[in-house]
Amino acid sequence: MKSHPNLKTSLGIGLTAIALLLTACGGGGGGGSSNAGSSSQTATGTVTGFGSVFVDGVELEDATAATTTEGADGKLVPTELKIGQRVRVVHDGKGTASTLTVDAAVIGSVSAVDATAGTLTVAGQAVKVNADAAAGPITAFGGGYTALTDVKVADLAQVHGAPVYNSVSKVYEVAATRIEKQAAISAVRVMGKIAALDSTAGSFTINGLAVKTDSTTKVVPDGTVLANDQTVAVWGKSGALTSVGGVPTLSAARVRVFNGPRAEAVTSGTAQLGGLVSNYDATAKTFEIEGVKVSVSSATIITPVTKSVANAAWVQVAGVFGSDGVLAATAIRIREQDTVTDTAKIVLLGPITSFVDSSSFVVRGVPVDATGITPDASCTSALANDVVVKVKAHAQTGTDVVAAEAVSCPKAPAMLIRELTGTAGTVDLTAKTFVLTPQITIAVVPAPVVPPVVWNDKTVFTGVGADTLDGKLVKVEGYIDSAGKLVAREIRLPETRDSDAFAAPGKWDDYRAKIRALVKK
Repeated sequence: MKSHPNLKTSLGIGLTAIALLLTACGGGGGGGSSNAGSSSQTATGTVTGFGSVFVDGVELEDATAATTTEGADGKLVPTELKIGQRVRVVHDGKGTASTLTVDAAVIGSVSAVDATAGTLTVAGQAVKVNADAAAGPITAFGGGYTALTDVKVADLAQVHGAPVYNSVSKVYEVAATRIEKQAAISAVRVMGKIAALDSTAGSFTINGLAVKTDSTTKVVPDGTVLANDQTVAVWGKSGALTSVGGVPTLSAARVRVFNGPRAEAVTSGTAQLGGLVSNYDATAKTFEIEGVKVSVSSATIITPVTKSVANAAWVQVAGVFGSDGVLAATAIRIREQDTVTDTAKIVLLGPITSFVDSSSFVVRGVPVDATGITPDASCTSALANDVVVKVKAHAQTGTDVVAAEAVSCPKAPAMLIRELTGTAGTVDLTAKTFVLTPQITIAVVPAPVVPPVVWNDKTVFTGVGADTLDGKLVKVEGYIDSAGKLVAREIRLPETRDSDAFAAPGKWDDYRAKIRALVKK
């Protein structure tokens, strides 16, 4: 194993980063007002990369978008995007997103794990892990998990994925695209279709989980009447999941009923939807993805032409929603892992961070193994921290490191998102600004200057709050706006992201030892 001299500490910041930040990003967008208007459209699917954000391989500009998750109290809380999450995106039809809502399929306590079968149970929901790239996205792990063997009974976990009907067990299972360990949860959450509704008793089931409602349960949108087959999200207090007669039972504090497009204030029915096909009816030419009914006509374009729609196929559908909430498909792309244009790839666009060597670095918070990859001719200088790269990669089982298939060095986009590290000072809570003094490992004259940092209601704070910023060493991820300020999308303490550990060469040594052991098996 070769040594990995690390010329910069994991918190170091290069002068190149500041130069690129001030030049390549100048003139970027500003406050990110909502684009949800008469031409707004939706995209629902799995996060497969960052540059902007890639949803099932389709790039959407999200620099100024509000990225949130909905809580049990109905409040939208800013949140960080991660590979494998399920998201609902509202965009302007030209690829610029106004809102992204992160939707976990289930949040709760783990009650069973079967590593051999690749299954677990969370909050009464059956969850299936995927390790076969040919069958769909490999399940990503996070929060300290790298594989299903790390998950233990009584852990708190957040699971992303699409419910898929199991014709043998006669219930929906969550085909997991991401499983992340949680230190704590504010509420239990499940998503699925209502069954066995008893309006008098105020009860129904979701995939074997009994749900109880009462006069205090909030049902949204206001005025909605619950009915069988509606796709819903249900929240209950963290201690509201109990066992009644051996049946897991959740006392619901809040129920959200989803419409077809899954997004409010969207007047155009045009949509993108990705996920696993279930309940396929060849006669009616219909199927479901995440509870949404899709209709296929003779005019629907299916690619590749050699493939056909079937249960368990991972597809990307483009179409138009009708007033009945059914998505009339105009085009369906069936996922193939080995084609150049396929949705199975992970794409990362941004500056390199935590550079150890040309095969060991991080891009947009994702560790990349580029062993055996020669950067293309666009990379006119050696790879290093702060060099902007575009990486095409694929996920690997048992690790959060992606394996690069190609590395290029494109021109930095106008809305380049990069990460800077330094000490926060001169914090103004009213103006929501502070000064970031960069941490560097060498003496530089003159000292580099970082533009003022500004945060807003869309900024994610991790491990630190606005009122505790002063004097803290922080990492700031953001872009330069038209006023020349660094708009923070996330402000966090170091070592609060899984990929931070990959700044140390030892972490890469551990990773490669693990990969060698897996290959030997």
